[in-house]
Amino acid sequence: MDQEKINGIRLNKNYTLMTQTNVIGTGSRENHLFAVLADLGINLVVAGSSVVGDHPFVTGVISLKDSAQKVSGAALGTDHPDVCTVSIYPHHFRLGFLGFLLSLLGRQRMAFHHMVSSNSMLTFVIDRQGCDTLIGLLAAGYHLPGSHTPFEQEENDELTQFLKKRYPETRACYVEKRIKTYGMTLTEDLKLSFGLFAFDELARAGQEIISLAGKEDRFFYAAAHAGINEGIELFLLTEATKQVPAPQTCTAELLSFQGPHFGDRHSIIGRAMACLTQKSIPVLLTGCTGAHISLVLPRGRGSEAKQALTEVFESP
Repeated sequence: MDQEKINGIRLNKNYTLMTQTNVIGTGSRENHLFAVLADLGINLVVAGSSVVGDHPFVTGVISLKDSAQKVSGAALGTDHPDVCTVSIYPHHFRLGFLGFLLSLLGRQRMAFHHMVSSNSMLTFVIDRQGCDTLIGLLAAGYHLPGSHTPFEQEENDELTQFLKKRYPETRACYVEKRIKTYGMTLTEDLKLSFGLFAFDELARAGQEIISLAGKEDRFFYAAAHAGINEGIELFLLTEATKQVPAPQTCTAELLSFQGPHFGDRHSIIGRAMACLTQKSIPVLLTGCTGAHISLVLPRGRGSEAKQALTEVFESP
């Protein structure tokens, strides 16, 4: 069988992962990870949360520098002090692509803390000592063009400081009254499939996803979270008619958006969640990586959420 083609694998180091478990109501302000980091002015590189199933959680990746300078001593839940992010792109929302990836990681028992999809990437949060192994698996499992960019794209601190001073728009440290977006997309009539899997079960689920995925079959959002009874909690959003192998399902809608500098500026997901909490709009899942935010909502609440967020976000 021909290998799936991808354009690249991206590695970024020097991060800390913070996780709160058994959180009730992901938008509550008091001691909530998103809210606390927003108040501290700390950017979330990757973030996710869930209130479905039996294991609610909130998780976020921040820079080691921010962790050492601003967060030390704060009661924000468990943390993994030295993690990396590894992103594979593009996925084109193909179910077959995702199924192969889950099967590969399950067969190899490749441990990771969190996975989240954006409109182009699948991003993994993994302990630093395991990142070379994961990159090796991905590079062997997929076909990379000879011209692909280096896996690790390091930042030069001196150059970054120069660009901040000369070109302020390249790093947007300010907070807008209404945050600019490229537009919000609402997708209705979806099914959220979720459940807790052991690694060998994850491999089998991946194979079943491959078997049911036709060429045009796609997913709309995917996430996974580890550390629960040594298993992986998998979340997959598909068309309502798709029979995805998972212990639990519910109907849902997806509200997604991105914008300039989302990956460089703090408090964006925190402000979105605070707005929806104020309007008593529940959010089942959140997922953020790079400049992209995904909000999974109960059926019938998407339009209401989109309208509410116009108070915080500007959409063309």
